[in-house]
Amino acid sequence: MKDLDFLIIGAQKCATTTLFEYLRGHPDIAMPLEKEVPFFCDDNCSSEDWSEFSARNFADANTRQLWGKATPQYMSDPGAAERIHALMPDTKLVAILRDPVERSWSHYRMGQRRETENRDFAVVIDELLASDRLEKSRTMALPMHEEGYQPEGDFYVAWSEYGRILSEFLNRFNPQQLLVLYTEDLESDPEGTLDRLLSFIGLQPGYRPATLGKRLHRGGSNRVSPALRRWLRERRAIYWFWQMLPDVRRGRMRFQYEQWNVRELVAPAQLPDDLMQQLLQHFSQDLVRLQALPVPAPPWANRYIDLV
Repeated sequence: MKDLDFLIIGAQKCATTTLFEYLRGHPDIAMPLEKEVPFFCDDNCSSEDWSEFSARNFADANTRQLWGKATPQYMSDPGAAERIHALMPDTKLVAILRDPVERSWSHYRMGQRRETENRDFAVVIDELLASDRLEKSRTMALPMHEEGYQPEGDFYVAWSEYGRILSEFLNRFNPQQLLVLYTEDLESDPEGTLDRLLSFIGLQPGYRPATLGKRLHRGGSNRVSPALRRWLRERRAIYWFWQMLPDVRRGRMRFQYEQWNVRELVAPAQLPDDLMQQLLQHFSQDLVRLQALPVPAPPWANRYIDLV
């Protein structure tokens, strides 16, 4: 057993899946078969718990490899930074961030696709930007989706407050342990961005996976509706066969299914201008906090700077 050498902590809807797939095939890296296998999302994350977890998810790894995980829930969980530091204070952290308005809109669209969200976005944003509701959403327990998709409508705004979230990590971890990447840079310069990541975790740059330059898990519509998924889950014979598979194999199959199930829209819905301005104004305040941290300036900063 060994500790994690690096941990991709998020944020959700910012290309963590792409980073996971880029790194998973590297011969000097060991990662679980499935991306989102949370470990630090509850209080059961002791050394003994890690021994059991790593025995399941790193069974084929060796200690000469770098062990890593990609779990975007960690930037969403208000207690994750403390739990990670308590057990693995020396692990390196990687955050990948996207324009916060675009992340929030994409999160809402995912809720619609999963059929857990049927409200108008304007109604949702009015509710979420109320100060008492916003404060509550920053500290709520995460939905773990253990029995199917759960609503995430409370978190569309709070999970885009990168300055607030990363401040919690930097209150505990040395700044040299945190690498912040941006989705926009990954799309415009995948080779350079991947090389920065490889160098940060201690590997030689130059590794080029077959999927380099491809954005995985892009939003769109579902090929298989959530209603059909629920129906299949209720079929006892299918469920029995599914339960007979090893946990890690089920996880990888679930991950691959999720990639296949999303069908990109030719003309995706656009965020209305009035809501765009409302969110730009809100996130401009968090941008001040983000820019005060020892991280590179985000490529979308100029979009918000005049509103501060």
